Amino acid sequence: MSTTPRPFGRVRLLAAGVACAAVLTACGGGDDGDADTGADAGAKEATASEQAEPDLASGLLTADDFGPDAVVAAVSPEDLEAGAGIAAELDDVQITPESCSGAVEGTQPDLADFDDVAAVSATEGTTVTVEMLTRGGPVEGAIDQLAGAVERCPQAQVSSPEIGEATVTFEEVPVGDLGDGSAALLYTTLVGLPDGTSVSVPALVGAVQDGDRLVILTTLSVDPTGAGVELDLAAFAALLEQAYQAQAAAFD
Repeated sequence: MSTTPRPFGRVRLLAAGVACAAVLTACGGGDDGDADTGADAGAKEATASEQAEPDLASGLLTADDFGPDAVVAAVSPEDLEAGAGIAAELDDVQITPESCSGAVEGTQPDLADFDDVAAVSATEGTTVTVEMLTRGGPVEGAIDQLAGAVERCPQAQVSSPEIGEATVTFEEVPVGDLGDGSAALLYTTLVGLPDGTSVSVPALVGAVQDGDRLVILTTLSVDPTGAGVELDLAAFAALLEQAYQAQAAAFD
């Protein structure tokens, strides 16, 4: 049957929310953030002009870095805000043990806490990779929080009337010793579907701190046929290092 089961959309949303929440929690997000527009944007433009800092987007990976088959696009502040709101979609989800709630739910960030944010996405087949680069704001301790996530919550049970039962497993991903600290995690969400089959959704999250900048890389892949998807951990670690080197070359 070619029709994708309705819960599949929630499976993708849950997995994306877990990955997003991990990044946002590590970044020290606040409550109900607004996109950087209007007066805030004007104030930050003036600050950037006064300090003569290069455009943050110039430190992002380019289309060539993602490979010839990837569809690459800039991610607007509005898109980032929408991604931050994914966690709000998880209000009806029950998480056990309680100690894992923070790892799965996270908090919605206040993008205004950062002096500047830029992002780019690359889509190839069913896999989407997003690089986000921040400057200023709450970066201290972000890497330690991300690195400690596996010890705090190696596995969580998640349930919801809309998605049913799911298991989320957290694993550390080896990355190079980069900048002022680096860490990466693999999040695998296994969800049983009403027809008796299951969907496994892997997501990778990595981050590097470089002074007052934070490089954040996420990769999410979902096969709508329900077949297992394997992400290339070594390739992800290499791309994270490449992202770190790109921004370092642009600003240091």
